[in-house]
Amino acid sequence: MTEVPPPAYVATDSDMKRENDKDNPITVLILGETANGKSTMIKQLANYAGNANLAVGIGGGNVSCTKAVGRYAISTPLRSYHLKDTKGRKVKNAKFSDLVDYTEDDATVAPDDPDHAGKSFNFDLIDTPGLDDSDGNDMEIMTEIIGKVGSLDHLNAVVYVRNMNKPFGRSFGVFYEYIQRCMPSISNGLIIAHTGHTVDKVDQANSQKRDLATERKASFKKASKRSLDLPHFFMDNNPDEYSPFAIMESLNACYSLLTFLTTQLPLDTRTLKLLKTPNMQNTDVHVVLALERLHARLTKRWNNELAAASRAKMQALRMKSEIARLENKIEDKNNRLIEINTDASIVLGTKHVSEGFGLKNLLIDYDLWLDTKVVDFDSDYKITKVEKSVTGGSKWESEDLRGTSWRAKLSAGMLRSINGTATFYTTSRLKHQREIELLKESQKSSKDSIEFHKASLGYENALDEDGADAVAVKLGEDTERCASLLSLIKSETFDITLWPILRRFYVLHQAPTIGEIVEFIRVYDPEMARLVYAEV
Repeated sequence: MTEVPPPAYVATDSDMKRENDKDNPITVLILGETANGKSTMIKQLANYAGNANLAVGIGGGNVSCTKAVGRYAISTPLRSYHLKDTKGRKVKNAKFSDLVDYTEDDATVAPDDPDHAGKSFNFDLIDTPGLDDSDGNDMEIMTEIIGKVGSLDHLNAVVYVRNMNKPFGRSFGVFYEYIQRCMPSISNGLIIAHTGHTVDKVDQANSQKRDLATERKASFKKASKRSLDLPHFFMDNNPDEYSPFAIMESLNACYSLLTFLTTQLPLDTRTLKLLKTPNMQNTDVHVVLALERLHARLTKRWNNELAAASRAKMQALRMKSEIARLENKIEDKNNRLIEINTDASIVLGTKHVSEGFGLKNLLIDYDLWLDTKVVDFDSDYKITKVEKSVTGGSKWESEDLRGTSWRAKLSAGMLRSINGTATFYTTSRLKHQREIELLKESQKSSKDSIEFHKASLGYENALDEDGADAVAVKLGEDTERCASLLSLIKSETFDITLWPILRRFYVLHQAPTIGEIVEFIRVYDPEMARLVYAEV
């Protein structure tokens, strides 16, 4: 890649006063298939920030250079760029086809004044191994990536990078489904970055009366099988160093993306789940088999104890077992409530409006005058926050938020272009309100049942839990615990916080030994692990 550093900029008084919040960087996860430009995009974003020498490995062909999750910190004020002619005047109202042919002899790239009084924003960019790799380990790679994300304090955004030359194929479908299931709090805010969007490609499309961006968005919607609007950014991260127009467009694309990222709220990574890969499921098969054998033996012994007991004790033992089952059920419901009954932010969706009159559409829509655009957003849940951004002088006006509906006007800025985004949030508590009500009702019902059984049967007086009946009581409790653990292990997802512990078992490419099975079970329930080991 040819290094294209931003034009020199002399610091102003506002630059000197900028704030630098180093404690809370904007954390961005960057995903995508191999050879689609993830690392190149990070390098160009660093270049925009004035760090052209950031060491980012760039792959080639179908082999990913990024073999492990990498983190890159950049800090920069946000500013757009323009072209100025040989007399130092800002270039205005030039045809796109003419601008494409400009050389350094015709114009140079110049910075505009920084936004936000020159405040610097800190970004933590997380580069990831390419999917659809030559090794063919997409699911394993995604698991490693999501597992790493679980160790972060927060995550503001996920950017999916796709080259303009690459269609949205099978690997994209697998990725998109995985993100939806693992990151429900953020999947509706997925950001699509289309790389390889060069000025030459746009010029050619203009000559054919085609809109590349519109076509690309339509292809994405068809492949994702969803009508949800997601933000799309079109970027050339390796611009021709001899084309000032290409350089300016590249820098302004970085500016637009970074500006949007500053509006994304930090999301809690503790809500993430890991979707089990086929290899993980193979490991689970052996664990489940060991637990099913244990459960069968415990059930047989339990039934023998019941058969040998008196009628009164048999009823009491059955009730004791039922109470253990209900208590496990209450605990499961409580764990789910702890997860969802919070004020953590959840992305409902994003509206991204980008309609230009000037540079990119002069050839097609010369007589079009863009003034304002009405933007609507409707949700199934109450909207609690709306985070907005604009570039190019556009402005949000007449904003109206009413419960689940939002409307505003976006007015045009310089060159009569409209560029703005609005991201909508609710809380976990509001989104899962009905589920929370049902969970609480279920908990109350279980607690009432426990109290009823205790009061009506008086099992405490019928059993000697510290003496002759202790074995039978424990057998009943262990049988229910084993059944509960079996249900948990059979789930297609698991808690992301367990990944650092379970990883060594799940990366096995062979059947686990009995010792490994016991250690796996010990992560969830040490007592069940002891019983499995005792049965060997």
